[in-house]
Amino acid sequence: MEVHEAVAHEDESQFATEFTEYREKNVRLPVEHYTIHECMLKPLLNDGGLLTGKRILDLACGNGHYTRQLKDLGCAYIRGVDLSAPMIDIARKIERRDPKGIEYEVNDVVNLSSSQQSYDLVTGFYLFDYARDRDELLAMVRIISNQLGEGKHFIGIIGNVIAGKKMFDQRKYGVTREIKDPLDGERIPDGTEIVVTLYDEHDQPTTPFINYYYSPSTYEQVFREAGFKSLEWVPYQYDKNADDYAFFDDLINRAPSIGMVAKK
Repeated sequence: MEVHEAVAHEDESQFATEFTEYREKNVRLPVEHYTIHECMLKPLLNDGGLLTGKRILDLACGNGHYTRQLKDLGCAYIRGVDLSAPMIDIARKIERRDPKGIEYEVNDVVNLSSSQQSYDLVTGFYLFDYARDRDELLAMVRIISNQLGEGKHFIGIIGNVIAGKKMFDQRKYGVTREIKDPLDGERIPDGTEIVVTLYDEHDQPTTPFINYYYSPSTYEQVFREAGFKSLEWVPYQYDKNADDYAFFDDLINRAPSIGMVAKK
């Protein structure tokens, strides 16, 4: 997750710590993990269920939460990039404590230069939510396209733009979204600012931050313009045999986030 300028008026180090704690403890992690690993990533793994020999770029990597999981799948090389220096500091501290061979870099996605050797997979979990306008969104997607080899994939998670306003109130699961300036009707215009608040294990709000909304059709147009052949939406899913499946019914039916898989 890129902090971007969303917490420019807050203590960024405090935000990084709060977000890390939420990421590791919040109850929606089982659903998100299941969706990423079982519904998005699994078709890209080899017969052994690994990413052996693959080069991966994890954008908006935050504290390296998913970067480490991807590395554990046996990829040959992985690089995590995030704009937030405090987030990368946390990731590097974890890497020093438990070395996995992950490279971390503080950088803005739109400033990344093309790699001399293309990547087999680029990931971006909660990256596009921070694009402040369509031009910046397109710039991000073009950078991703430039990093990928032909026929390779991008996978990501964003706020559930397909659900519209139904994604907003998920306080039960530790997250709320509110439109900064109230709107008439159900339609949400592109570029609408959305205030996201995460809640800790004591149900206390942490530092709020700003996301930006873009319609599904805008995303689909942007990915086509950037040279991708396809973009598939992947709704949140969960293991129906899990003991706590019923608890997540509301989260699945009115999911605050949604997955995306794009092929170059």
